[in-house]
Amino acid sequence: MNDQFWTLYDFTETSGYPPFKRLIQNRLRERIEKLVRLHPQWGESDYVDHFVTILNDDSQAETEKKLAHWHLLAYFDRDRCYLIWRNWCRLPFYAAYAENLYALTNEHLCNREKLQQYLNKYKTNDNSGASLKTYILGVLRNVTREHINWESPWHLLCDVDINSRRKLQTAAERLKAALQSTGKQEPEISQYLFAWQYFIPVYKNNRVYHPQRQGGGKWPEPEFSDFVQTAKDYNSQRFQPGAPLQVAVGVAITPIMIQKWMNTCIEALQQSEQIKEVPYDANSNEQPDTASFNFWEVGETEAENAESLAAVDLILRSELELIEQNLAKIRSQIPTSYRQAVMPLCYPHRLALLTQEQFASRMNVHQGTVSRYISKYIETPLLEKFQELTREQLNPTAYITTFLNEKFSNFNLVANPLASQLIAALADLAPELQQIIKLKYGQKLNITELTKIITQNKSLTQEEVTQKLIIAEDELQSNFLNILKQWQNNYIKSWLKNYYQNLIQAELLKSFTQLESPSQEILWQKYAQKILKSNSDAQTITTAKQQLQRSFLQRIDQKFGISLETEIQQVGEIIEDWLSTNLLYQEIQRS
Repeated sequence: MNDQFWTLYDFTETSGYPPFKRLIQNRLRERIEKLVRLHPQWGESDYVDHFVTILNDDSQAETEKKLAHWHLLAYFDRDRCYLIWRNWCRLPFYAAYAENLYALTNEHLCNREKLQQYLNKYKTNDNSGASLKTYILGVLRNVTREHINWESPWHLLCDVDINSRRKLQTAAERLKAALQSTGKQEPEISQYLFAWQYFIPVYKNNRVYHPQRQGGGKWPEPEFSDFVQTAKDYNSQRFQPGAPLQVAVGVAITPIMIQKWMNTCIEALQQSEQIKEVPYDANSNEQPDTASFNFWEVGETEAENAESLAAVDLILRSELELIEQNLAKIRSQIPTSYRQAVMPLCYPHRLALLTQEQFASRMNVHQGTVSRYISKYIETPLLEKFQELTREQLNPTAYITTFLNEKFSNFNLVANPLASQLIAALADLAPELQQIIKLKYGQKLNITELTKIITQNKSLTQEEVTQKLIIAEDELQSNFLNILKQWQNNYIKSWLKNYYQNLIQAELLKSFTQLESPSQEILWQKYAQKILKSNSDAQTITTAKQQLQRSFLQRIDQKFGISLETEIQQVGEIIEDWLSTNLLYQEIQRS
């Protein structure tokens, strides 16, 4: 007998009904094994009828009825889980929806009285054309569909229990991930989340829980007064000690901005499952992730920042060319003829063909030799060049002073992300020092006004407040220098990953263009158009990928003098990954 009468699946949300503990599950299994021995001729329907009879028999002991209920719950559970997945897996944030739907269906399965009502209705209606399981799943399908149809975009945004810190934090992380997937950056994300936390209670109290609203149905649209109240709460709280620094910078928020932000959040949640396309140009290098790393602030517009980024890229490429030209002169156990292959083949980018251990084994050297070679002769000199370039363009002390005095209270969201690094440095300060910075530069207070506010909670003289302000500014500069150093290091590593990943992508693209037209077309249909006409196409696709792999291995051997025939499975996975990302076909479409 299988485990369908004693095992629960994916019980992520119990809604007050606990999942089976191991002790209970073992007890249920033992009962089923006993029934199998007593009734070896029984089939699935016989067991179901047996448990339904016990459940409806008032003469049975409560323990027996409870165990019969649990047997039936286990019997329905696997198909219940599949029902939820099959019907709702395409919804944005399926995991979160699944949690709600599990809880919703538990109200109908785990509640014995409700389940008995469904069982009696099934018997009364004589649904001989459908099994009991099919009937119950139909009930659950209708329940979940009715629940989903009631929802509105504002339900998607605001269906959060703000009295539960855990649930609020989970919802905030989900919304943050959705905003990031649409390209939003700091400080926008923190500002959206801060506004969202104040909008939820305003909207619920004014619209969802309004006495004149009828129960059920979709959640209503908010009114403009809701955004007015949220903006008022936002502005009154953004300088408080617990508020994120990102909301303290910039001008006061208007109701129109709150309305726009909430609609942006809804769009992000609804679009969270869209495929993100990554542009690729075979003739130039991809840039590092500018959402996390960017050049120092030389302009206030995206166009100016793009120009500065291109200038940095050109300088780094020139420096890397000089480094590679001198690789033969350095002292290393790695053979001279293979030094050019180290970075393209085993630097940890997405399309790396070898690990450092694999490359070291081929060269008969230790893995540490390869790691030191990369760090000492590639990363370090390139980082030093980048740091030199930074020192020429950026004076940290002057930058901090300018930002605090001129931009803290008038922060431009289009400004270069270097400002975000400074905000991160501010966030590392102790809460007391953060508050002093926010009040001094966010509200433009003089030392007398600052002392008056600070001394409301703690007795301090004006001289003591002045000293604390000096300490805060000194620690801010120290934090910023440390973060700047880490930022520079991360930028170079990200830049190198993209540089050498593009070299491998270029070889893959050249290998693809050398395929015969039918092979190119079938791969295009499979990976770009997502079309598979017939089962016979599967063999043709396999043959085309094998041809692409052979061509690519030959190109790698010719370029770097290294055969990867022993890593053919590993190379095949790289090619599959590359085809699946559509990087190749975006380039073909442009050409």
